[in-house]
Amino acid sequence: GSHVDRNSCTWHLEKASVVPALLAARVAGKRRLRKVPRKSAVTAAVAAAATAAKVAAAGASTIGAAMGISSALASPKNHKSGKRPKVVVLGSGWGAATFLKGLTEDEASMYEITVVSPRNFFLYTPLLPACTMGSVEERSIVTPMRQILRGKGQFLEAMCENIDTVQKVVTCSRAGIPSSPRAVYERFPEGKVEGKLTFKLEYDILLYSVGSEPNDFGTPGVKEHAFFFKEMPDARKVREKVTELFELASLPTTAPDARDALLSFVVVGGGPTGVEVAADLADFLTSDAMSLYPDLLPHVKVRLINTGDSLLSTYDRGISDKSVEVFQKKGVEVMGGYLVTGVTADSVSVRKMGSPASDIESIPTGLVVWAAGIKEHPLTAKLKASLIEKNYGISELNVSSLKAPTRGIVTDEFLQVRGSGGSVFALGDAATVRADRTLPFAKQLFRAADVNGIGEISMVQLRDLLQGASDEFPQLEEYAEYLDATVEVDGKDPRLKAVTKVFGDALERERVAFQKARELAFQKVGDRTAKKGAESVAADFAECDANSNARFDLDEFKVLLDRIDKNLQPFPATAQVAAQQGKFLARLLARGTLDGEVGSLQDEMQSLRGFTYFHKGSLAYLGGGNAAFDLPLVGPVTGPAAGVAWKMYETSAQLSWKNRALVGLDWIRSEIFGRDTSQL
Repeated sequence: GSHVDRNSCTWHLEKASVVPALLAARVAGKRRLRKVPRKSAVTAAVAAAATAAKVAAAGASTIGAAMGISSALASPKNHKSGKRPKVVVLGSGWGAATFLKGLTEDEASMYEITVVSPRNFFLYTPLLPACTMGSVEERSIVTPMRQILRGKGQFLEAMCENIDTVQKVVTCSRAGIPSSPRAVYERFPEGKVEGKLTFKLEYDILLYSVGSEPNDFGTPGVKEHAFFFKEMPDARKVREKVTELFELASLPTTAPDARDALLSFVVVGGGPTGVEVAADLADFLTSDAMSLYPDLLPHVKVRLINTGDSLLSTYDRGISDKSVEVFQKKGVEVMGGYLVTGVTADSVSVRKMGSPASDIESIPTGLVVWAAGIKEHPLTAKLKASLIEKNYGISELNVSSLKAPTRGIVTDEFLQVRGSGGSVFALGDAATVRADRTLPFAKQLFRAADVNGIGEISMVQLRDLLQGASDEFPQLEEYAEYLDATVEVDGKDPRLKAVTKVFGDALERERVAFQKARELAFQKVGDRTAKKGAESVAADFAECDANSNARFDLDEFKVLLDRIDKNLQPFPATAQVAAQQGKFLARLLARGTLDGEVGSLQDEMQSLRGFTYFHKGSLAYLGGGNAAFDLPLVGPVTGPAAGVAWKMYETSAQLSWKNRALVGLDWIRSEIFGRDTSQL
């Protein structure tokens, strides 16, 4: 995000250091061995060129090689800048809450911290589905933000409407006092509304943690007739609606066919949220409803609709199969491979994937819960627009990254928003943390490999190019490995080739084994790259080589890089990722160096390592006391024992002892006394 002129800065290094290294590589080229740990001179030169390109285009300093931010360092009581930078935190979700929890009062005193959110509490979202029918009560899983923020800053209950990244100002608002005490009003109205209160806040550092919104994928009727499931009011509405439907169905005026329609419940989405909502609903029907509404049970039907063929697709296949088995025992119909085409007030239209567009099935229903995915928050689009304006004509790379279609705002591995100049950091669902794309550097990379300046590069040169640039652009690694295995080794001595193969294969096996073990736990930004497999990689090379001459010109090279960049993946949008990002930023700010200027961030980047995600495993409640754990190194664990472990983990993971006690008591209450169906 710094203002660097790429034409007058680093690319002079290409003639000074890269070209001589390339010439040296040509001399040493015939002695190159496959898959040995020492890189060729060409590889080293390309790596230098890639690093130089990134610095010149984006103004980034060298990425630190340290192993992480040491928590053992003593926290300075005074900020190194000699002032108290203004820190504005937008949001009250996992990222914001764990950031605030991670700062001590002494560390927070170095900054003027203000938290702005329309929600004045933190919500423990993993247990939100358990509130569907009251297995866990609402207030047991919320923590007031003022309690988290006590002694560290101030909280303002308001909605952020706009962000000016040039002036470093956020505009916030909320409704004022209504004209009548009985008036029903919107607390956070949009647009110009009478009595609306608006104010501005200046910032030096902005922590953008506004989360995401449910994605209806443009499906007709979803917004009007379905119940989203992302916030506490959503769970409350679903609970009230289920009770209301049972009470309506029990009336003597309700016909049997009408009872079937009223008590037809549809959950859309086969991810963790959809599965757990269906599980809690099924638990209620097979326990409490049996005693409360025994005559209505023959009319009850629960369906779980998923576009994919399997539930919990990101989990181990065994867990997906187990979830279907549990649901079948509970009487839940799992409709895998179905697409919802529309929702009305009393029905859901679905179509089997791959079937003709006219082959539509209508399912009568009294309730539709939509848990099919998320999309970026509307404020994110405004933030992107402001940053594009700030970077236009200054950094083509930042503009290109900000315009790329993503779920959230694009950040680097230090969670700094691209193009913000070190003043904006994003985390949680609002952020897409990923490595740099290679396409903006196509010309620079191509020149580094085109040693002869003929406008074409051979497969050997392409191999060396991809190997050398893979440190800076990890998405190139799989393609480099493919060429390393398929391109002939230089030299004619068969004994040399044999020795190379023996040692190269052994080193490769060790490298792959180490990498797999590491990826089970720690994941860097560059590790988030989809692996396509040798056949798909070979097809990419063949299709991008338009004239099939085993040589690439610049246009063909650009097409190849564009395909490779599409393999980049962000971290998953989970509470686990957001919480670790919040802790990372807390440790970063605790050092007392960041002040919102790019220089302070570059100082940290030179000595520290970027965000590393430690995957603790995935878990989901399946119903009937069963749960599923997908643990690193251990693998899938399911069954009643996993259900007990799930309850213990979710109870202990609460932010406060108060919440731990309340959640634990809720589990005991619901087991002994059942769920409360009172309509308050």
